[in-house]
Amino acid sequence: MGGQSSIHSQRISLDVLMSSVLAMALGHESEDILSYDIRDIFFPMGFLRLFDGPAVNGQDLWRSMSRPRNGGGMILGAVLRPRTTGPELSEGSERLQIDAIFFWYTELSNGLHVVNIQDIPENDEVMATECFMAGKTGPRLNKLSKATLQKQTGNLAMVTREDGSSHEVLRTRVLYWYEGLLVLQELEAKRDARITWFDDRFRKLLLQERKKRGKVSGILYLEKKLLNVSVTGSRFVDDAGAAFVHRRSGVKDTDVPEDWDEDAMPGRFRIADITGYMPPWEAWCHEHAGFYQDFYRVLWKDDKGTAWAGMNLSKVENGAEAGSTWEPDDCIPASLDGMRLREKTRWLKRKHDQEQKEKAEKDKEEAAAERRPEPPAKMGRYRRNGDPLSRDMFRLKRGHDFHPPQADKDPDVRSGWPKKAEDYPPGYGCANPPGLCKTTCDCMDDNRSQRPWETTKEWLEDPRRASDAKKAIEVLSAQQHFVRRRGTTSKMHYFETAQTRHADQTHTNAAMNLCQVLEESVRSVLKDIPIFALQESGDLVRIPACALMKPSEDYVPVQFQLAQTSAARKWLCLGEEDGKLSLIGSGPGSRPAPFRVEFVHPEGRTAVVDCMVTGTQEKSWLSASSRIVARFTDVAHCPLSRRSRGVLQEHLGKIFDFGTKVAKEVSLGRWLDVVDMLIRMLRTTAMAHVVKPDENSHQMAMAMA
Repeated sequence: MGGQSSIHSQRISLDVLMSSVLAMALGHESEDILSYDIRDIFFPMGFLRLFDGPAVNGQDLWRSMSRPRNGGGMILGAVLRPRTTGPELSEGSERLQIDAIFFWYTELSNGLHVVNIQDIPENDEVMATECFMAGKTGPRLNKLSKATLQKQTGNLAMVTREDGSSHEVLRTRVLYWYEGLLVLQELEAKRDARITWFDDRFRKLLLQERKKRGKVSGILYLEKKLLNVSVTGSRFVDDAGAAFVHRRSGVKDTDVPEDWDEDAMPGRFRIADITGYMPPWEAWCHEHAGFYQDFYRVLWKDDKGTAWAGMNLSKVENGAEAGSTWEPDDCIPASLDGMRLREKTRWLKRKHDQEQKEKAEKDKEEAAAERRPEPPAKMGRYRRNGDPLSRDMFRLKRGHDFHPPQADKDPDVRSGWPKKAEDYPPGYGCANPPGLCKTTCDCMDDNRSQRPWETTKEWLEDPRRASDAKKAIEVLSAQQHFVRRRGTTSKMHYFETAQTRHADQTHTNAAMNLCQVLEESVRSVLKDIPIFALQESGDLVRIPACALMKPSEDYVPVQFQLAQTSAARKWLCLGEEDGKLSLIGSGPGSRPAPFRVEFVHPEGRTAVVDCMVTGTQEKSWLSASSRIVARFTDVAHCPLSRRSRGVLQEHLGKIFDFGTKVAKEVSLGRWLDVVDMLIRMLRTTAMAHVVKPDENSHQMAMAMA
């Protein structure tokens, strides 16, 4: 075998070695063996007997594929080689990657100073000064370095840093890869400018790991690895006298003995309760902790048993809430393991709830973004010659760059049209009838008046049809009690309805009065729009323009727009063509939030309506439905015709249950659409007879069709 080989893993099974050899023989890349080139290789028979892989050759493969045993053809495949390193932590795995690690180091003025980041300095004056006098703890004192674990011997470990340098460090300074990622993630969230060593290299590393894993989860790691393990100091002795170094496994949920603190020495303080927990990666980055241990928020009491809940300890270097301080795990006796597990469980629940809340808010923002209309396309402002665009008559915000042809540019327009069949392009001809123009034809000359033969189309004349039309006009002209024929002198013939005679106005007045009740209800509801009505994913809220304008101007506006000075433009989106409302982001910062909608017609702004978004949870439109139905069912004040009442009641049934006499639970968007239709129907039935067709008339219409 030529070249050099370097085997990373310390434990390589025979299966792995054989697979690596096969990979080298086939020319596959390998992460375990570098610079390989197989010339010849020999395995003793004893080693071959230990190999538990398949004892087959090419002929066996041909036989399994129903091919001839000799010359069965080429077979393509791949050798699957087991990895020598286990998979990293995931939701379905509890193993840790052991070759890629982080290790701690501290740089002081005297160079590389090795300290234990999990222990509070007691007999080290230099480190005590740095930690407690200068405030250098956690990431302000120690740094993380990405490294590869080469080997471990006793309490020492040989690591290789990214720059290729090797270091022999204490095993306590080696940090699992996943825990290191949690530390980096916590530093990223802190955004402390004083931590200069956390640079773009670590941010890029975090981004790569999140893409590979989906997320780096402290909740998952605590549940899988640290729920029954305490990250403690260099020497922790439990109640049974067993000593632990930095990690204490087998923490059980035991009941706290009632007399556990009765032996406290006079003048010493005692623990009243444990009220909080920080995992080691959070504690190391916390300004009131700074060491890589489990930290607990301890509520103290004096030697007389009086709790210090009223004492302010926030100025202490490890101060927390009133009467509490953050204490490392090695300062808390093992008899309080029940409290330890209780606070860890509470921390997990709090983090789970926080993740669910953030996920719900993210989903809500994504749903709002999907509902938000796309921004309008950027439009030009000038013509090609630099002049302003010609404004459109209906789309007031749009313009045109149109250059009509000038008459002097086409002097032959009156004499240049084809008058012969050969003048037309191949495959085209004139309309027949009337056929080709004569040589002397001047029908394209617009300067002359039309001749009688041009205005009379004999092929369209029908004496019977003309007689019937004339008779119908005479019959209508005879109805002088409501119509008057005009044009006898001016020859501008038309009919004019009578202006002084009116029929019974009972039904008309009732319809207009009920219509006014609906209009007032719409205006009242629009001044109390709950924000949840705009956040619902059902019927969108649409401003009913016709219901808010005068009956003489209730045609659809060409544009809806927010007032130019309205602050609602920052949080509200209004559809220009349909008046639909949608929130931008999470909506207004404070409520109530007023806004004004303007209706624009070709002649300009014709009407406005004032609206308001509130934080109320009441549905004002439900009570408005009850008021509308109460007026509708009051026959004395609303004497509508019987047939019109039946049609209107059918549509009112969409928002009101006439059986139980209770308003139906409908969305605001649905309610506005129904009321808008009712207002249109009332304005129509006030001027014409709108009835519901009966079954016989429907069948007759179908038969005629």
